[in-house]
Amino acid sequence: MKSSTLQLRKISLIEYLLGIQDEKVFAKVESNIHKSIKSVKPGDIILSKDELIERAEFSNKQIKKGHVLNQKDLEAQSKNW
Repeated sequence: MKSSTLQLRKISLIEYLLGIQDEKVFAKVESNIHKSIKSVKPGDIILSKDELIERAEFSNKQIKKGHVLNQKDLEAQSKNW
């Protein structure tokens, strides 16, 4: 799947979530998302060469901008994952 298509789907989903007014419906959606995330294993994630390059380029830009975490901050943040 192309990255642009995925981005459009993400935006569409975000717009849908923003429109949910019922707390029970939102809680169900939220619960399903969390369950899905927990079931994904690192080996399940397959990226194309273009996706890997895109991620690497994005990371390099973030590093140049100084948007990085030191080890201590990363460990503290990862406790909430």
